[in-house]
Amino acid sequence: MQSDLVRIPLEQQLGQELFLLMEGDLLEEILGEGKIGKFENEWKFILEGHSFKATRELAPTLYEMFRSVVEALEFNEPVEFFINNSPEFNAWSLSSLEPGEPHIVNINAGLVDKLDDDELRFVVGHEIGHLITHNSNIVKLISFVFPDTARIPVILNHKIQLWQKLAELTADRYGFIASPNLEKCVSGFFKLASGLAAERISFDYNAYLAENERILGFFRDNKAGNLMSHPINPIRIKAIQLFSNSNTYRAITGKLPPEPDETLAGQISDLVQTLLVLSSSEADYHRKYFIAAAGMVMAGVDGEMNEYELEAILKQLSGFTIFPAGLLREISESGKVQEVMDRSARMLLELNPGDRYPMFDMLMNIVIADKDISRDEIAFLYNYGATVFGFSRKEIAQLLANGIQQKFLPKIYS
Repeated sequence: MQSDLVRIPLEQQLGQELFLLMEGDLLEEILGEGKIGKFENEWKFILEGHSFKATRELAPTLYEMFRSVVEALEFNEPVEFFINNSPEFNAWSLSSLEPGEPHIVNINAGLVDKLDDDELRFVVGHEIGHLITHNSNIVKLISFVFPDTARIPVILNHKIQLWQKLAELTADRYGFIASPNLEKCVSGFFKLASGLAAERISFDYNAYLAENERILGFFRDNKAGNLMSHPINPIRIKAIQLFSNSNTYRAITGKLPPEPDETLAGQISDLVQTLLVLSSSEADYHRKYFIAAAGMVMAGVDGEMNEYELEAILKQLSGFTIFPAGLLREISESGKVQEVMDRSARMLLELNPGDRYPMFDMLMNIVIADKDISRDEIAFLYNYGATVFGFSRKEIAQLLANGIQQKFLPKIYS
């Protein structure tokens, strides 16, 4: 099976970017050279001691089901399956730490009890999908570089979280390939969401799909689909529905030649838009554009933008957009940087006049980012502070003095 055909392009792209950012090739080489003895899989010890391993001898029905999923996905590496004594609806996979050692897939007993065979095949296929994509290797690198997740820069953390959500959508595609029954995939999600057996309320597949569309509309309208670690269930269900009807899936099953599927790519791009939004606030929308445009204008006052000014702009933008560099490019290529700055400032001040203080502070941050304050920059702040923010010259001087005292760090070497 062609993994590149199954995977969501943006998930692959972000994964590759993160691997490069973590210096993946070099770091893996260093860790391999520097290890002492064998990497011990602590989770395997825990599961062996406290969980039930599904083997041909002890659980032939489950074992054959799990093996059928592995074969359907054409995964040729060794995998061990464990059932954990937990009522929580959860499953996870862990890639092997040493060559030749088996991967691990753990399924909580709550899932085995509530899901039927087709629904369970989807879950197992999802977890095998994580192993096929090798995304767990990137997770390991991130965990090594940032053992304290609080150290992850905001701009990078947003990218990691988006990639993790897209990785879940990709894994769902493997789940559907393993269990190509859309109704069963949807009923499985119903059970995950409600904790109920489908028979308990006479589950209606078509009614649930209609309700799913309504919920999707709600999240699109409110731009609030990016609040959790996993994509929300309505997005996952819709993504599987689109995949099941796509030329990509027909190519995977041999019914069509493998060709780029622009229709599916466009549908998924539209679907995941809510995952790209960090705030539904109108004020935050204008703040985002003000920071980007004003940052470029401010950085250009004393000449060309340098790396310190760019970093300061991206850092401030990272609280409002997952792709700050892309927003800067969009505004720059529009040729209307000053116009965007003025319009976003005007709109934001109409919504919240008190924002003039943090807006001025943001401009000040760009001025001092390169550890060099020019007269042209100060003159710009006096003019913009008076004409746009309505500050008096004395107020501006006080704001400048306060900003310099608190944040300015002179160059040690000139």
